[in-house]
Amino acid sequence: MSTHYFTVSLCAISVSLACSSNILADDLHSQLLELNELNSAFHSSASSLALEQLTPLTVLPADLSGNPANISMRSASQGVAILQDRVYFSPAPYAAPQLQLLPNLLQQQNVTATPMANMAVGGQGAFGVVSYQTLAVAEKSANKATLEGNTDSDYSVDVNWGVKTKDYGMILAVNYNDGGSDYLLNGQDTERQTTDILFKINASSLLGARSPQITEFTYQFLDDDSYRSLLGLTQGDWLQDPMSVYSVTAADKHQGRHHKYQLSHQVALAGGHKVITDFYYQSYSQQLNQLNQFDGQQIDIQSLTAIAAFERQPTANGVAVASLQQDNDYNSFGMQTESVNQYGAHQIIYSARYHTDKAEMHFGSQQSLWQQDLSLISDASNALLAYTDDATAFTSAIDSLFNWEGLQFKLALAYEQVDVARKVDIAYAGLDAVDFSDSDWMPQLGVLYDAGNWSLSTDIRRSWTAASAGNLDQEAQVSLHYQVSAQYTSNRFNAGVKTYIQDFDNLHVSCDAYASCADSRLWVQGNVTDVLTKGVELDLGYQWDVGSVQLPLALNYHYLNAEYQTDSCNEIQGCVVAGDRVAWLPEQQLQLSAGMKYGEYALNANVFYQSEREMGQFGAQLQPVAAQWRVDLAANYHFDRHNEIYFRIENLFDETLVTTAANSGIRSENGRISYLGYQLRF
Repeated sequence: MSTHYFTVSLCAISVSLACSSNILADDLHSQLLELNELNSAFHSSASSLALEQLTPLTVLPADLSGNPANISMRSASQGVAILQDRVYFSPAPYAAPQLQLLPNLLQQQNVTATPMANMAVGGQGAFGVVSYQTLAVAEKSANKATLEGNTDSDYSVDVNWGVKTKDYGMILAVNYNDGGSDYLLNGQDTERQTTDILFKINASSLLGARSPQITEFTYQFLDDDSYRSLLGLTQGDWLQDPMSVYSVTAADKHQGRHHKYQLSHQVALAGGHKVITDFYYQSYSQQLNQLNQFDGQQIDIQSLTAIAAFERQPTANGVAVASLQQDNDYNSFGMQTESVNQYGAHQIIYSARYHTDKAEMHFGSQQSLWQQDLSLISDASNALLAYTDDATAFTSAIDSLFNWEGLQFKLALAYEQVDVARKVDIAYAGLDAVDFSDSDWMPQLGVLYDAGNWSLSTDIRRSWTAASAGNLDQEAQVSLHYQVSAQYTSNRFNAGVKTYIQDFDNLHVSCDAYASCADSRLWVQGNVTDVLTKGVELDLGYQWDVGSVQLPLALNYHYLNAEYQTDSCNEIQGCVVAGDRVAWLPEQQLQLSAGMKYGEYALNANVFYQSEREMGQFGAQLQPVAAQWRVDLAANYHFDRHNEIYFRIENLFDETLVTTAANSGIRSENGRISYLGYQLRF
């Protein structure tokens, strides 16, 4: 069976070209990124550094106010599954699809983007899958410890320790990050401490077992205490100092505790068959405090201007402000099994999953007085409302690949039944209890011709994602997805091109899709009817060797044109007009990687560009964000096989990069930051 079935996107990550050679018939045209190479070059936990190099993804990077990176795939932000070791990483993907968590990059070995999706994932990943693979229990010891500091006086410690014997293996990875900045205008610090722990232990076949087996248990813990604010700056203050934050947001914060447990069992049967079974449970508790009112009014352009004026010239009586407080709990449980059956050159995968999750949401308010010295005095918080969303999903799929020499046929079919309910514990205007079910079929057909160095393919898929409990119309997200691909591969040069059309009958949007929303819309999922997306993705890679110097290059380019096809209105955006472009999506995105390795020295550069886009909030005019680009640079020196020192500069040219521009102000990424680190391998 050919290993060239997938159109492979070439990524020159630091000093290597990473190519997908997955032979399973579980996804079409995946793009694989080897994070071992990326982490060894840049030593960075920033999700955007890796995800920007996956061509199908659109990334809105993290900002200096603590808000994390956000992703969408070919226009869709809902129905894009974040997987880790084959199971959901997001704590409640059905009950709370608006909550998107991303794993710690330093604890993963690779990440794959699959726009045509994996049928076994079902509707929650029908519009794309971003799949991480955690660090493996290595055959040879790869223990290491890393200490890093930067010009903002932040520091981090990263330790990986593993053991491997004939019968069992274990790995423990711990990452701690302590950061803070002096961005608040009253001189206070913003702080962030995160702790990530990954523990894996596995055991091979028991004595007397007929078939080779392996059982693995994984536990993950994430603890995040950080400053996080949705308030940006006025245009004038942003032009003067884009890295500042109003002191009225000093009490804004986020606390998150994430526990994830997974038990996996794999059996290799005769004839190339194998069965993989996973059981998983995870919980996530989240507390947020975010400014939302000034002098009795919801934050808008006018109140933002008043905040800026008070910051410059505070009055003796001070001013009343209020914060929205959230105390949310999410959890999920599931079991899934996948049977991979090999029949000569042909392959059929049967899969099934039972999944249930819950989101318990509690909202309150806290009144404060912003005083003349720009400090805050806060009262006790008051409860406003509480509700619980429950979801249960059953997914089954058959995924087949038939191979006759160079001609291959992909036939797949998935079915999913989803039940969602919303229970309102404390009544609130506009929030109603709901209870409904939905189900549908998702077929996929692909044809590929492999002529050695060349391969051509065409694919069609119907994608479907059930509505969440917050969807007032209970409308599923549905689209037809067409794709044509071509690829050329040689020893040193690789090129791949994909053209696609995604015709949405309905597109889901939430507050996190493009900008912050008013509080009353936080629990709502909006519908945008009839959106047509067209795009081209181009991937180029070249490995150039000049004597003992290695020079890898890679270019990833994505052109995306998404337009509304009809006039419509929804609870998130307000009203849209047929023919207008979906504003929050950049039309063009480009990423360039270049590296040089000579003996013990390595130098790597990463360039990322996004064309102009627009942000907006309900009832407000769209605010443009100009085209922008960023350069990251990393240099490494290996004293020997045990000791390495490295230097990294993020945002080399200190560009002022906007993440969000809306009624609540302009928020920016970090400016130029330099890092110095030392790594010991033992």
